[in-house]
Amino acid sequence: MNTKKTVQNIFIFALLILFLVACIAMVHPFFTILLWTIFLYIIFRPVHELCVKKLNPERRMYKFKKNLLAGVFSIGILILIITPVIFIGFLLVQEFINFTQQALQFLKDNPNLFTVDGPLSSFYLFIDRIGLNIPNLEIPDIHSYLMQLLQTYSSKVLSIGTSIVSKTGNFIISLLFVVFALYFCFLDGQYLGSVVKQALPVKPSYMKVLTEKFTTITKNLFSGYILVALYQGVVSFIIMLCFGVKGALLFSVLLMFCSFIPIVGASIVWLPIGIALCFTTTPLKGILFIVICGFCVSVLDNFLRPFLLKDRINVHPLIIFFAILGGLKVFGMNGLILGPLTVILFFTVLNMLLNTKDDNSQNALSDNSASADNNESEEDD
Repeated sequence: MNTKKTVQNIFIFALLILFLVACIAMVHPFFTILLWTIFLYIIFRPVHELCVKKLNPERRMYKFKKNLLAGVFSIGILILIITPVIFIGFLLVQEFINFTQQALQFLKDNPNLFTVDGPLSSFYLFIDRIGLNIPNLEIPDIHSYLMQLLQTYSSKVLSIGTSIVSKTGNFIISLLFVVFALYFCFLDGQYLGSVVKQALPVKPSYMKVLTEKFTTITKNLFSGYILVALYQGVVSFIIMLCFGVKGALLFSVLLMFCSFIPIVGASIVWLPIGIALCFTTTPLKGILFIVICGFCVSVLDNFLRPFLLKDRINVHPLIIFFAILGGLKVFGMNGLILGPLTVILFFTVLNMLLNTKDDNSQNALSDNSASADNNESEEDD
């Protein structure tokens, strides 16, 4: 009898694994669509629920209005996000190509760039005046290496742009799927969430903690990291335009990605630009650029990020930084969300296991003490 039951359990477990693999295989092509749909739904759900509450369920056409509202949100969100991304993407590719071409032309016009009597002579004089000794940079390979590097990356950007244009049809279809999935998330998000919770073999209290943590992490990654990086990129772009920096859009986008780096952050981009302005224009202009960027970009970041996060992601920024880098390497652009999300949920589950062990040990101790008390009472009797 026990053998028959064991065989049945093994067979059912094998079927479960088989169907799980089949489900993963079916969902895998749409993983990116589902991930960004869930991300957008979590971010915009509070606004949608606020609009739904204003509708009166007792009035006629309530269901139609609710469906219409879900459709407006799903289409409006995609238009709000995709339109500027596509526009900035085309401008960025064009500006990068122009920047590389100008840099290549500059290197061709200045073959003695790294020599003491070249365009950097004022820099060498400044270093000599303040008493610093630096090695002579008269290395013939530096010039050719920079030209080769610029040519390589320029051709890479052209090939990426060509491949993106060729995949426009797939991109449009993916956007339609996102709109379709968002529509049903806004309509039946709570029901779909309850179905997933019931399907997973996890204790309800643990499932509640995990879902709350998932929602909190998603919102705070958006507000505390993506929005702050967007703010720094926009402000730095405006400042660079005011100071006449060439390739302002390119440098501001690069600054957005560097803002995720702990401690130094965006200063990796704006500080060298300010130093370059000191030597190519006037020292006053370069110093003024450094001061304005230091205050408006980096100093305000130290106030904005803690205010938006409010200590709700209790993970060191260095771990978040490496989680983003590792996520981008493993998952591509999805790693921007999946990297930090995976690390923080790992620590959450680990904390659950540790708390479970502590609870079990405390229960065992209480049971042992209770049995000892019973034994003592029996001996007294």
